[in-house]
Amino acid sequence: EFEEVSPFPEVRQDLAFVVGDDVPAAALAAAIREAGGPELRDVAVFDEYRGEQIGAGKRSLAFRVSFGSSERTLTDEDVAAPRAAIVKALAARFSAELRG
Repeated sequence: EFEEVSPFPEVRQDLAFVVGDDVPAAALAAAIREAGGPELRDVAVFDEYRGEQIGAGKRSLAFRVSFGSSERTLTDEDVAAPRAAIVKALAARFSAELRG
């Protein structure tokens, strides 16, 4: 399936979540795709961290998410609601905590 490349830039944000060691990164990525809405273009894990700041039996997984539109340039305000939906979905399904 072909999709035309948008002339408008994407909004990229990095989100890091603290989860249990047993939560697969692929499951988190799938949940992000489900919750991100129609303007979510890409999800990629780019970092994993374990250490004292996170706690035993936990790890931090960082994802780069990209939002875009073929009709206009999105703003940070435009992606605030889908971002909040992602955070809420991961908290509900995996007890994930967004790192600040």
